Amino acid sequence: MKLTPLIAFLLIGFAATVAQIIVLRELLTVFSGSELAVAIVLAAWLFWTALGGLLGGKISQYKFASLSLFGYLQTCSGLLLTATIFLIRIGRLLFHVGAGELVTLGQMLNISFLTLAPFCLLSGSLFSLACAILAALIPQWTRSPGLVYFLEGLGAGMGGLLFTLLLIHHFNAIQIGAAISLVLCISGFALTLHSSRLPWLRYPVFFFSFLALLAVQQQNAKLDKISRQWQWSGFHLISSEETIFGHIAVVDKENQLSFFETGLWNFAVPDQLSAEEAVHYALLQHPAPESVILIGGGVSESLGQILQHPSVRQVDYVELDPRLIELGKIYLPLQVTAALGNPRVVVHNEDGRRYLARTSKLYDVILVNLPEPYTAQINRFYTEEFFRLAASRLRAGGVFFFTASASETALGPTRAKYLKLLQRTALSVFPEVVIFPGQTARYFCSNSPGTLTRNPETLVERIGQRHLQLLYVQDHFMLWDLSPLRQETFMAMVDQADEGGINSDLNLKAYAYNLLMLSSHYYQATAKIFASFTKGSIWITILLLLTLVVILSFRQRFSSQVSESPLIRVLYGVATFGLTEISLEILIVFAFQIFFGYLYYKIGLLLALFMVGLAAGSFIFSYCPKSWTSGLKTLVTFQIVLACFCLALALVVIYFHNRPTLAYDNFLYREAFSLLSLVAGFIGGTHFPLANRLLLKGKTRVGPVAGLIYSVELMGAFLGCLLVGLVFIPSVGILQTLFILALLNLTATLPFIISWPAQH
Repeated sequence: MKLTPLIAFLLIGFAATVAQIIVLRELLTVFSGSELAVAIVLAAWLFWTALGGLLGGKISQYKFASLSLFGYLQTCSGLLLTATIFLIRIGRLLFHVGAGELVTLGQMLNISFLTLAPFCLLSGSLFSLACAILAALIPQWTRSPGLVYFLEGLGAGMGGLLFTLLLIHHFNAIQIGAAISLVLCISGFALTLHSSRLPWLRYPVFFFSFLALLAVQQQNAKLDKISRQWQWSGFHLISSEETIFGHIAVVDKENQLSFFETGLWNFAVPDQLSAEEAVHYALLQHPAPESVILIGGGVSESLGQILQHPSVRQVDYVELDPRLIELGKIYLPLQVTAALGNPRVVVHNEDGRRYLARTSKLYDVILVNLPEPYTAQINRFYTEEFFRLAASRLRAGGVFFFTASASETALGPTRAKYLKLLQRTALSVFPEVVIFPGQTARYFCSNSPGTLTRNPETLVERIGQRHLQLLYVQDHFMLWDLSPLRQETFMAMVDQADEGGINSDLNLKAYAYNLLMLSSHYYQATAKIFASFTKGSIWITILLLLTLVVILSFRQRFSSQVSESPLIRVLYGVATFGLTEISLEILIVFAFQIFFGYLYYKIGLLLALFMVGLAAGSFIFSYCPKSWTSGLKTLVTFQIVLACFCLALALVVIYFHNRPTLAYDNFLYREAFSLLSLVAGFIGGTHFPLANRLLLKGKTRVGPVAGLIYSVELMGAFLGCLLVGLVFIPSVGILQTLFILALLNLTATLPFIISWPAQH
């Protein structure tokens, strides 16, 4: 067998994984960094790839299905890869989403499914076509699907590692996409060299493909700037930079500079109102603050506002991405960034939660100046676990401060529940919590009862004592905003809300509320749909599914017409396997984001190791076991192993969740998620070759069978993305989701176990 086809099949996974990482990073920016985007993007990717697999299976039955056709299609996939990047960047314009505006759930689905359709359909078709072609090239044709699966997984692992370790650090998305596209074109051209079919078509097709991609590569900087500007219609894009932690955009509108991180608004300058309110209310709650820590937002005017308080001796400013500070120094006025060079200020470039866990310092005031928990990454700063960490870093009489969007007048029921959730979460840690009303609700927490005051006159008196020069946080504003009547009215709305839970690392209720409020703001039906997904309803549905599977299995067991072919049972197991595997990958992504907070950088490595494991599993089980019966038993065994892995992952998450300091001081813990991703991939790689060898018994149409199994697996994965990302994680949390997945895999083993005697 020639080496060229094997390399071409290897490039299926290599290109698909690099494309998937690029697409995820691009759409994370479009979708404001929400991890929900990971589930939706993967769902769209899997849906179209599954349909492509079925299409490729149909094409493989015709005589023209050859290496030459594969070469032409691979060249087209390269062109579509580069085009997809530009299509994503114009997605906001196509669906009329304003620059900086949060994208709704419906818009996420529309943009993802539209932009990914062309490339994924072609990528899925190439897989099924490759299975049929390899079957014609090797004597042991029943192994061809497993070997193609192995080559795809191996290429995918190589692509993910190359992207994470090298490409991400030196090249932008357009450069990477165009380079991978050129590789696909070269591979496609090589496959057509020895074909006698349409030789006159070969040279013009590849000549114009090479020419177009070389032009894109040559003009990548200009094209990158133009296409980024599409995402900021109505703004003047000043700077757009990819970093390992995210994408930073600096935009100008009406002489106001705004900084966005991965599509999510961070701060604007000038905006002295926000800068003053983010700092002074909290510092005025303390009689004489000396040591202050500011988590996020210090590049704006907030840091300078802290230094106005004469008692402040040291400010620790924590910002994850150092490039944000560098861009602030470049584009902001000197009087705004001068505070960064003040001798009382110490800048720490690391995750704010990690810094608090590692430091032994105690503070008078801890300020969280971050966006609301629209993402799991930010939700980490609004949980019981983080509040407990913050409380341990406060001196006696210290003040912990954060904010949440509210309303000047009336609160809707969902908003009131959200605010009460944050209040209950704070009260689970701090003995005293005070909330000030307004368009932004201000939460003050103290570890010493009697420290906080509700009296605005006390705060006004401290402004005078400290000789603060303020424009907005002044006596006449404060006496009105914080009047007893306004405070009582606001707290009555919060106290009456029907919310009895707390927000935690593993049960992301604040994140779920923000998802619900964002979606229901545009689509009222969304609120009703999400409200129906309670813990009880989900468990009842799972138990009903289990009961149905048991009944159908016993019915088949005692039926006189038991088919010798296990088609339905195998396909149900394949679908369950696909659903569980992608769910595990999403759960690992969420867990990593919760514990570490820099998924944008790590996501490529997690996906790469998953695919490396997938390649290893598929390769081994393409050759063993030898007999059909042993293959069936092995398939059932690994379905049980997958259920056990779900339970084991739950135990691992619980273990390390209860030992948070290990997350920052132990190398093995930091790489635990990489190992988990590798193992999950290995287990996932076993099912495809085993299912193919079972269903190909006595058949010679490899392409259609492989395409069917591939499509069923991807459709199961598609369903898993939607269920886990949109329903299970927001509704029941990470741990219960893992228990549900374990139970679901046990249902896939029952049809085999119950009907086993009838088969032999």
